[in-house]
Amino acid sequence: MGIQQFNDNLMKLSCTQENLASGLNLVSPIASKGGSLPILQNILLEARDGSLMLRATNLEIGVTAHVRGKIEQEGTFTVNGRLFHDYVGLLSSDKIDIEVEEEHLQIRSGNQQTKIHGLSSEEFPVIPSMDGGSSLTLEAAEIHEALGQVLFAVSASDTRPEISGVFLKFENDVLTMVGTDSYRLTERKIKCKTSVEKPIETIVPLRTMQELARILGASEGELGVMVSESQILFSVGEVELVSRLVVGNFPDYKQIIPSAVKTTVALDKEPLSRAIKSASLFCRAGLNHVSLQFSSDKILVSASASQVGENTIEVPAKIEGSDVDIVFDYRFLLDGLSALRGSEVIIKLDGSASPGVFISKEEGYLYLVMPIKQ
Repeated sequence: MGIQQFNDNLMKLSCTQENLASGLNLVSPIASKGGSLPILQNILLEARDGSLMLRATNLEIGVTAHVRGKIEQEGTFTVNGRLFHDYVGLLSSDKIDIEVEEEHLQIRSGNQQTKIHGLSSEEFPVIPSMDGGSSLTLEAAEIHEALGQVLFAVSASDTRPEISGVFLKFENDVLTMVGTDSYRLTERKIKCKTSVEKPIETIVPLRTMQELARILGASEGELGVMVSESQILFSVGEVELVSRLVVGNFPDYKQIIPSAVKTTVALDKEPLSRAIKSASLFCRAGLNHVSLQFSSDKILVSASASQVGENTIEVPAKIEGSDVDIVFDYRFLLDGLSALRGSEVIIKLDGSASPGVFISKEEGYLYLVMPIKQ
């Protein structure tokens, strides 16, 4: 994926507005808003081997999209990513002719003609290529769904780099994805289409996985993954995403998943979500505490604040085991419930001081929330 230098100021090609706009949609969000290197605001256009490659990088992540077109003159050039993206999106004519003229990218389409000032590709950072590594294949749609179930729990802070990304473990033909911010944890297992000879464990930055989710939302088919010691490469369709990995060791999260279960609860997800939302209106200012009392065949969901009032809602449930009173952050509960597939939720508890584990009947996903000590 390294950049080969061609003759600047000679690039000439034509393509469809739809193909170019699609490629820019995938690449342009990576272009930085500024910083120490203004060139990072630009997208690299590289015309060679019968297609146009669009590249963008923020030095941590690099994205490449291939756009089908007719290449009359191979070459490279860079232009402001946001401007180029927005302009192409407004073109109504199907065919677009592009040509580099000195320090400008000239664009002709229908009755429109414009010039965008650009910079030589020599200033554009090289997007590092992957040199070897282990390769796997997965279903893109399944990974896209899994990311929606994991990313919201990943720490957005860099104070603990080891949890500021998604933990990936490839073992045989199973991928395990884990995210945590130390207050809650998500785990999703996915069956791969291929397998690895020996287990691989790595941590991928949150921003990278967010970009992967965005790309997969506009893609379909198979997702290829290649992992080396310091980088990871995702490829789907005509798009490639390469990223550095997080340096560090992910916490041994299995230790915080309760091995003992004193209380098992099964109920419909929607009534519980509504009850939690209602109780949240009565939380004390600055706090998000909602109390859940599990007893007999019901859950009492409650919250109170002296300046607002109090609220208690009874939710029918099938409860086996000991009664338990436990307090959670209502935001974490709602996040987990919305991520669970299916209409029913199963809650496993080991007392009021241990984490609550939320699962659905469909295997492969687990959501854990730490309780609030009273």
